[in-house]
Parts: sequence; structure tokens; C-alpha cells
Amino acid sequence: MISSEAIKQLEQARKQTQGAIETVNNLIVEHEFQDMVDLIARAADSLLEAALLLLKSDDVSALAAMERADDLVERAYDVIDEEVDED
Repeated sequence: MISSEAIKQLEQARKQTQGAIETVNNLIVEHEFQDMVDLIARAADSLLEAALLLLKSDDVSALAAMERADDLVERAYDVIDEEVDED
């Protein structure tokens, strides 16, 4: 497999992930964990973006995408901590 095929697959994965995020955010009936799903799916998208950028040799932008993913995961943990504190 060549890197162009991997890039194509990562681009497709991002499109599917972004579609899933949009679907989650437009649910007719809100789900109990909808906010968590959104944060984690957006983090996944940022990690896919980082992988894509690394394959394109753009390490600076890849690092920024990884930092966005880390921030989103941290926010998800904050939500969990808030829920635990409320119980």
C-alpha cells in the first residue's frame, strides 16, 4: 500500500466521523450521553486529522490537531468528574 491510499482512507474516515458527529448533534430525542459522544467523536476526528497531516509531512499542524484532541478528551473527563460529583 502506498501513502496516497492511506491518505484517501483517512480522508474517508474523517468524512464518516464528521457525518456521525452531525447526526449525533441532530438527534430528535436527546441522548443521555450525547455531550460525551460529541466530545469523543470530535477528538477522534482530530486524531484522524493528525494522522493525515503526518502522512503529508505537516508535523506542526499534526501536533496542533493532537492538542485539540487532547483538549476534547480532557473536557470529556471534566464532564465525567462533574457527573460523579453530583452523585
